[in-house]
Amino acid sequence: MLGNLIVGFVIPVIIGGWILRRQLKILLVYYPLGIATSACINSVGFNFFWNILPNTRNQSYAALPMDLGIYPMAGCLMIYCILVHKKKPWPSILVASFTLTLIEWIAKTMGHVVYFNGWNIFWTFCSYFMPFVLAYGYSRMFAHLFYPERT
Repeated sequence: MLGNLIVGFVIPVIIGGWILRRQLKILLVYYPLGIATSACINSVGFNFFWNILPNTRNQSYAALPMDLGIYPMAGCLMIYCILVHKKKPWPSILVASFTLTLIEWIAKTMGHVVYFNGWNIFWTFCSYFMPFVLAYGYSRMFAHLFYPERT
């Protein structure tokens, strides 16, 4: 569990917080969205498709550091690249999705993640890709609602 805490929460929050230290608005708007989507996807996934170590009675506890750290921070960094650095959205979404998929593939290779019921690395990529698309769509909707003169 200490490994989950350090790799899934402490390191991403320190790195992401340092990068986003001057972009508090991005953190305030997109970090909660990342937590919510991550918790929803993991709640379904733990019941039907995957398991992570350490094995606990409620797998959500083992994933809590990731739900509060690496997943929402990856979304914030993706939005940061799109909005602040003016990167194209689809390559940014793909890079973020591939990066998290690669991290999970490494964890799976090391035996920390177990798939079942037909789940595989392709579905893992989809489970990251769809929330990032949702976050980008949310950013477009947010811009239209609060900054109509910019869109």
